[in-house]
Amino acid sequence: MVPLTVRSNYSLMWGPAPVKQVCRAARRLGYTRLALTDTDNLCGLWPFLAACRREGLTPIVGAEVSDPQRKQRAVCLVANDSGYRNLCRLLTRRHRNADFNLATAVSAHAEGLVILTQSADLLAAWHAAGVSVAAAMPRRPLPATHRLRRTADRLGLPLVATPGSFFLHPDDVAVHRMLRAIELNTSLSRLPADEV
Repeated sequence: MVPLTVRSNYSLMWGPAPVKQVCRAARRLGYTRLALTDTDNLCGLWPFLAACRREGLTPIVGAEVSDPQRKQRAVCLVANDSGYRNLCRLLTRRHRNADFNLATAVSAHAEGLVILTQSADLLAAWHAAGVSVAAAMPRRPLPATHRLRRTADRLGLPLVATPGSFFLHPDDVAVHRMLRAIELNTSLSRLPADEV
């Protein structure tokens, strides 16, 4: 198994764990490869590469790209140099364009990337556009009747287990909740469950 959706403290206002600690924990758990997929940025890339080198891990470069207007997300994993350039282009568009549309942006910049999505609609559209895409199964296994699984089966696409990882220790949950409350300008007692 390879952890493909790991976030660090570079997932701003989400992740509490420093990159060095994430890589050290991965090595202690016996992993040989690790993907860092912080949300909407590559800020932790260089510390991640250095920590992987120190810990003897093979790094997988990536990022989770979000579409705030449509509440969609995709994990973009770099397969080659072209993929790195395209991921940088996607992230730049995400931050600079007020009308950013994840569906069309990924289609335009998919070369060299492997895309993981939990959206059956995006899975089908990107597959039709020739994007290297897989269905991302969230925290719990999906029943065979779930739309994402049915779409992946119909298209002959892989279903990848992607339980998002934000925490190294149980105590990290309290820090994560505090970060979410700060970003949402609310108190811990009013923090919506879907924002944790």
